[in-house]
Amino acid sequence: MRSLDRRTFLTGSAAAAAGLLLFAGFESPAHADEVLTGYPGSIPLRRARFENWDGAIVADQLWTAVPRNATDVVALVNWAHSAGYTIRPQGHRHTWSPLTVAPGTAGNKKVLLVDTTSKLTAMSMADAETVRVQAGASMEKLLRFIESNGRSLTAAPAPGDVTVGGVLAVGGHGTAIPSLDELGKPGTIWGSMSNLVSSLTAVVWDAKSGSYVERTFDRTDTDCAAFLTHLGRAFITEVTLKTVPAYMLRCQNFTNIPISELFAKPDKVTNRSLSKLIDASGRVGVIWYAFTDKPWVQVWTRSANKPFTSRRTLGPFNYLFADNLPTPVPQLLGNLVEGHAEVAPAFNAAVALATSTGLDVTFARDMWGPASHFLHFVKPTTLRVTAGSHVIVTRRSEVQAVVHEFTSHYTAMLDDYRRRGMFPINSGVEIRVTGVDSAMEYGPNADAPALSAATAVPGHPEWDTAIWLDTLTLPDTPHQSEFYRELERTYFVEFPAERGVVRAEWAKRWGHTNDGAWLDTDTLRTRIPASYPKWDSAVETLARWDPHRIFTTELLDQLMP
Repeated sequence: MRSLDRRTFLTGSAAAAAGLLLFAGFESPAHADEVLTGYPGSIPLRRARFENWDGAIVADQLWTAVPRNATDVVALVNWAHSAGYTIRPQGHRHTWSPLTVAPGTAGNKKVLLVDTTSKLTAMSMADAETVRVQAGASMEKLLRFIESNGRSLTAAPAPGDVTVGGVLAVGGHGTAIPSLDELGKPGTIWGSMSNLVSSLTAVVWDAKSGSYVERTFDRTDTDCAAFLTHLGRAFITEVTLKTVPAYMLRCQNFTNIPISELFAKPDKVTNRSLSKLIDASGRVGVIWYAFTDKPWVQVWTRSANKPFTSRRTLGPFNYLFADNLPTPVPQLLGNLVEGHAEVAPAFNAAVALATSTGLDVTFARDMWGPASHFLHFVKPTTLRVTAGSHVIVTRRSEVQAVVHEFTSHYTAMLDDYRRRGMFPINSGVEIRVTGVDSAMEYGPNADAPALSAATAVPGHPEWDTAIWLDTLTLPDTPHQSEFYRELERTYFVEFPAERGVVRAEWAKRWGHTNDGAWLDTDTLRTRIPASYPKWDSAVETLARWDPHRIFTTELLDQLMP
């Protein structure tokens, strides 16, 4: 993992003034016939630098193909099979875990990145309720397209610069469960994005022809469940997704609820405690800056008519202050980057104040508009932090207890590290709550996404809720790996089995040792597989459709040998 210096953080244009990170993939044209024997020369090829969201995964000058259509993808996969290469779909690289490539992958390694974002972006309405979209389309453009057709999604990841294929590969999600007023109403899917897929098209091995071909899997196909969240162990070219009628949301932002009330013990809840906010609105997100006592709480409520006090929105990304944080935030951020970890409490206090002030001066405390204006609120210029995240699938009635226990444990750990002069966490915690993934909307022969972190647990229909707990810090912060390792083992591993199931959030950091993430072999080989009821069958299905392991990485080879 590379170190980030102050110049990397603080140079640039407006983002530099806010102390934000901007990364770009440096590219150079390539002549395939000079190096790649037999490469289908009509398909554009270049050398490109790969860098992920937090800058921790960097691979310089990898061969990167730019297919013009799905036929090109099939040609690339078959060339890779004959040439001994692996194929890695590449979207906007808004990820943390090395599911695309490993850090430091050499340019001479037999890996071909396939950029899906240039041409594989078509979308159309398959019918009145379903959208057909290629894997390289961005979520932002997808939401705008379906909104223009009178449709929307119940929830979606906060960034707009993520591809549909990338989101589905890791079981991406937003934050939403039914409010008490919405309980029992049919037609809405409350889990991850993967559970919206009604059919998908993948490039798979065909034994009869002795080649890779495109094949479409309907949701009722026995093998479809393994592809719905495939972690990059497959190449999906197109999907059809279920949508819902377009709707309006009221977005309220609070920075005055103390953690003692928001994360209160279940027997001490008030109307401003997390579980009560969820009961009232169903859609709640929490951003809690470390060492502060009043989180930023976002509450989205369905509202057909604009409330009198709400400001109407004109588009998505309504938190302008998040990209223009005022003094002293950039200076404190610079101190953190230079190694002054002890300024973390002051940094977070400054960010919390800037958030509260920003909400006021931009009139963003109370807004109203189409759902798509609020589903996306993280821009590429937002401060880039690393993220360790786990998911607890449990009863809805356990939400308040689980969050109280987690936040209490996390606070005690922060205090313990601070007493020892260490500040491994200098950003904060994000909390989101969704439903679980099931196939109820698809009929008796369908199945839930087998490898989605939100997939339902057979035999436990009462475990109907997924709580996503995301701990954030700047990349390469001293002692972060020790903190993440301890948090995993003292809270998530010890979570009582009778209360629910704990899983890793695929796109983030997990499986920590003191040396870093994704290194704990016990987690990779035992704990993760044990948390999925259909792990073995899903791994076998993906291997059967890709017996030559064209779609794999070092991490996937450990996780799915």
